[in-house]
Amino acid sequence: MIDRSRITHVAIRFRGAVYALPAPNRHHHVIAEILRQNPDVASVSGEEQGFLDLDGRFLSREQALVSAHLHDQLRCEPRGVLTSEDLW
Repeated sequence: MIDRSRITHVAIRFRGAVYALPAPNRHHHVIAEILRQNPDVASVSGEEQGFLDLDGRFLSREQALVSAHLHDQLRCEPRGVLTSEDLW
């Protein structure tokens, strides 16, 4: 049985849309993709960074940390907020 709650992507909510890239990408890769797709944008700061699970649900960094603990996905214990480096 596949665990549908496993974290699979890094993601950022930007202007009401979710941009995501699969592991092993990092949030800075998603920022680069947002900027590529939105040439009028100079900065993506202040947007909500998080992750997607296998069902495509957006999880905040806090929610994703709980999910990662529950599903043994952590490579190392996070120092503060969950980052992609903690997962892959």
